[in-house]
Amino acid sequence: MNYILPIFIALLGIFYYDTFGWLIASWMNNVYYSHGFLVPVISGYIIWSMRKELAETEKKEFQGGFMLLIAGILLKVIAIMWTIRFLSAVSLLLVISGVILYLFGLEFMKKIRFPILFLLLMIPLPFVDTVAPPAQTISAVASSNLANLIGMPVHRDGLELHLSTGTFEVGLACSGLNSIISLFTIGVVFAFIIEGGLFMKSIIILLSIPLALAGNIIRITSVLAVASIYGQEAAINYFHDFSSLLLFSVALSGLFLAGRCFGRLRFKKIF
Repeated sequence: MNYILPIFIALLGIFYYDTFGWLIASWMNNVYYSHGFLVPVISGYIIWSMRKELAETEKKEFQGGFMLLIAGILLKVIAIMWTIRFLSAVSLLLVISGVILYLFGLEFMKKIRFPILFLLLMIPLPFVDTVAPPAQTISAVASSNLANLIGMPVHRDGLELHLSTGTFEVGLACSGLNSIISLFTIGVVFAFIIEGGLFMKSIIILLSIPLALAGNIIRITSVLAVASIYGQEAAINYFHDFSSLLLFSVALSGLFLAGRCFGRLRFKKIF
C-alpha cells in the first residue's frame, strides 16, 4: 500500500492535468469562484486534524471502491468526448473517493466524507451564468422598492436605478451571486464545525442563500443612500467597494445568529 499511493498520485496528475489547469484558471478568472483555492486547503486541514483518529481506524479493502473508481473513469471518458470540464472535475473526485474506499475501507471513508464532499464546492457550476441575470433582476427590483419604502425616491428602468443625483446600473457583478456562492461555502463549513443535529445544520446552510441575497440588496440600497446624500462620485469611488465587505460581514453574522437561535454554540475541536 505504501507504493500504491505515490503511483496513484502520479497517474492522477497525468490524466487530470487538464482538469487541474481548468480549475486553477477558473479560480483565478471566475469572480464567482475566487474562493476555490481555499476549498482544498480547508478539506486538507480537516483531514489533517483527524490524523490521530484516522490512524486508529481499521483499514480494510472495500471492493465497492473499485466500482466507484470505474464509474469515475467512465465519466472522465464522457467528459473528454464531449469536452465537459465540469464532468471531468466530478470524475476526479469519484476516482479519488474510489481509491480511498478500495485501499482504506468504508469506515475510513465515512470519517472523511465531509472533506471529500466539500471538494465539490471548488468546482465551478456550468449554469452559473444562467442564474446570474435573474439574481441581478431580483436585486435591482428589491433595492429600488426598499429605497422607496424608506423615503428615498428611486425610479427603476430595467436594471437602471435613477436618483436625482445620478443613475446606477445593477451589473452582473452586483447580482449577489458571488456573495451567495461564497456565503454558502462558509455556511457549509460553519454547519460542519458546529455541534448539533442534521436539521439544525441543514437550516443554517439553506439560510446562507437568502442571507447573502438580502445582504446584497441592503448593500445596493446603502450605495443609493450615500449617493443621495453625498453624490454619485462619493458612492462609487469611496463607498461601493467598502459596502461589499461590510454587508457580507452582516450576512455572515446572520449565520452565527441562526446557529445561536438553536441554543448555545458549541464547536468541534479541529484547531
